[in-house]
Amino acid sequence: MNTASGVFFTWLLGLIFVVGGVVFLLFLGDNNLLFGLPYLVIGLLLCYGAWRLQKSAAKKAREDAQALDDEAVPPHSAD
Repeated sequence: MNTASGVFFTWLLGLIFVVGGVVFLLFLGDNNLLFGLPYLVIGLLLCYGAWRLQKSAAKKAREDAQALDDEAVPPHSAD
């Protein structure tokens, strides 16, 4: 189950990791790749996961709405 707060905090955590990774890559002296790349990759994966969660939740909502519409329409009877 996907909750709005879960998706929000996943986005937030992902963006924090992305920003931290970019800051490490730009401003950390000798070990910029050692610390910057893992943070950047983790952040991008979290953001991609949150994006996919939103996309799948929207698709499921559309399918549920379509199923309810299909059930609400009575079938035509042949007389």
